Amino acid sequence: MRYHRILLTSVLVPACVALAACVGETSDGPGANTGGSGSTGGEATSGSAGGGTGPGGWTTATGTGGGTSGGPVTAGTGGTGSGDPAGTGGAGVGVGGGDANDHPYDHCLYGHPPHPSDSSPTMKDGPAEYYPPGNTDPNIVDTTVQPEVLEYMYENAWQIAHIEWHAIRGCSLPGGSLLSKVGICDYKQLVPEDQNCQTGGDGYQFLVFHRHMIQALKQLWPNHSEQFTGFEKFPTKAEDVPPQWRSAWKDWDPQILEAGKIGDEIDKPENLARFKDEGELGFWLQCNVGQKLRGTTNMPWVGLHFVLHAKWARPGNTKHGVNNTEANIDNYMFWKLHGWIDNVWEKYRRAKGLMPDDQKLKDDLVTQCREMDTYIRIVKEKLPPEQVPALDEPLPEESGFFHEKVRPILESQKNLCSGCHAETGANARLTLGGRISSKEIVEGLVNVPSIHGGQFKLVVPGDPDKSWLYLKVADKAGAAGCQPTADAQCIPGVMPPGSSGPTLSAQELEILRQWIADGAAGPP
Repeated sequence: MRYHRILLTSVLVPACVALAACVGETSDGPGANTGGSGSTGGEATSGSAGGGTGPGGWTTATGTGGGTSGGPVTAGTGGTGSGDPAGTGGAGVGVGGGDANDHPYDHCLYGHPPHPSDSSPTMKDGPAEYYPPGNTDPNIVDTTVQPEVLEYMYENAWQIAHIEWHAIRGCSLPGGSLLSKVGICDYKQLVPEDQNCQTGGDGYQFLVFHRHMIQALKQLWPNHSEQFTGFEKFPTKAEDVPPQWRSAWKDWDPQILEAGKIGDEIDKPENLARFKDEGELGFWLQCNVGQKLRGTTNMPWVGLHFVLHAKWARPGNTKHGVNNTEANIDNYMFWKLHGWIDNVWEKYRRAKGLMPDDQKLKDDLVTQCREMDTYIRIVKEKLPPEQVPALDEPLPEESGFFHEKVRPILESQKNLCSGCHAETGANARLTLGGRISSKEIVEGLVNVPSIHGGQFKLVVPGDPDKSWLYLKVADKAGAAGCQPTADAQCIPGVMPPGSSGPTLSAQELEILRQWIADGAAGPP
């Protein structure tokens, strides 16, 4: 299959336009700084892409690598479907069923709606190619997920959240906390009892957390989910991997081949017998060479996760490398290897009579989603330990006009405002729902400047016609006289996006207007 190169700017600019159509105001961040312009056939060195500047080196390759996987879909809250273990089939892991006014909308429960770029004609399948600036040697090329996915992950702090998930599981181990970027071990209320490669519980959490990430990405990009689909089988020859990696292929050692075969044939009785539960399997799949789980007597050679990561490292090209702990989820091969691990786990579950819609699995996926969201908030909002609740702490019970009348409009399945403006990764730094109190939502709106509303504030108590939030949803922003400032530009398009006026009904608009006119009070 032939791979074509195109400039990053031709990929990202339409994607950013599509993203703006969803969010109206896109946030600034590292995700906008992953590319540049360059000459046709050459490599980008620096320039502009998606609103930011930075070192370049991107091309996009069309095609696929690694294969696809069959099996049952991971169940969500709306039912079950068909697809791969972390897929998006049916209502199981989509945005879910339920009433149009479900409240609150919670992506951990209902799934993510598709990202705007998923339907963009410029979005590609297969890996994107990354070269170091000034070096176009095909033997040094690395492969990443597509730029639209990278942009999303950087804007929403996925890389750092992934780091913190691993780092907090090293808090009781010598040097284990050094990986953290935020001193995560100081957040003692979050430190799990199961520490890295010490227990079967940690092995199980490793499996669930990475499935959560795979599942979320497949919900966001259902039309381009190949990027997040694992190897169909353990790769044993060059033809099993994308073309960019075939020239560097080296055969595995015999013990690694044997371990890979056990994974592929995990549903055979003799292999099922090696692991008494999912935790032992997760330990075996996750942990490093030489680590053993206490109390086990017949666990095979350990180290698959690490040798798979090491297999696709590129000396001299590590910016997005699969062994770069600060950026490895950027890498296309990260998802191939973790997708294979997920496939092994699902095959084990099926052979043990466990189903994808088992309530325990659904609950555990929600728990891992909540944990990741907590790290994202810590990173993006620079929250100190004393401002972070424990993961199992419930939201407060609230009442009042905003909570009972306005918030359901913002979180409804019809309007999907909180799909883009969630409590984590909020576009335009604007949170309109999710696992967050109504008090916090109101505090983030009232008298807060809009970063893409010029001189306007998001909500001005008593004056809906001076409130950018109301002007946007009522499709009145274009005639409001927005003037760019030093800190804010003007993006006046209607929100949620539409081509024929407001998405909110006249009744919903009147409720929002009344709340603002009456003083924009939060919960009592």
